[in-house]
Amino acid sequence: MTRLNILEFPVPVTIKIVANLIDTILKTNDRIPNQHISHFHSRAVPDITIEAYLTRILKFTPFSNEVLLCLLVYFDRIAKRDKHFTICSLNIHRLLITSIVIASKFTSDVYYANRRYAKVGGIALHELNKLEMEFLFLCNFKLLVRLEDLQSYGNQLLTHSLTQPTIIEQIANMAPEPIMPIVSHQPPQTSQAGPLTPPYDPPVKKHRSVRNHPYAR
Repeated sequence: MTRLNILEFPVPVTIKIVANLIDTILKTNDRIPNQHISHFHSRAVPDITIEAYLTRILKFTPFSNEVLLCLLVYFDRIAKRDKHFTICSLNIHRLLITSIVIASKFTSDVYYANRRYAKVGGIALHELNKLEMEFLFLCNFKLLVRLEDLQSYGNQLLTHSLTQPTIIEQIANMAPEPIMPIVSHQPPQTSQAGPLTPPYDPPVKKHRSVRNHPYAR
């Protein structure tokens, strides 16, 4: 069985696979007429690819594979709760930056201020704050993803990549050594890398107290 090593699998490679999967979904969903307009919709499709957008976010606000897998889980959960929820080219960028913010805050001991995420994501701070709350309600504030579910999504993602010749070729060119398949028996951990460029705010260290959790209700 193909298994993804969530802890050690290179995040840039995961980004390539996730971006390819999302691009495939967009090609289908963009054909759906009369889509429900949400707060996440842009007036025009942003002039940046999914892979480039995720790579930019990773560069300036580092995140882990766990965050990428969580956002896929969140998208599926929202789609099951809201039949009007459809990922398309007009809303995917805002959905990505918002879900990365939320997943990072929930899963990592180190995350960044919304001011930094907003600048990196190319949206206004007040808009990101509203989108964050909107996304939380869409998820019904259910952000916990079981390890077995996380691993299942990771395995499916890796299996998807093995069916895409272009991804396999890209991975082979960028990886210093073979990376598929990889077996993991360790729980995922998150990156604690500091900010890469000024004048962004330093990452916020989360306290373990439940009362101090950013999404405590």
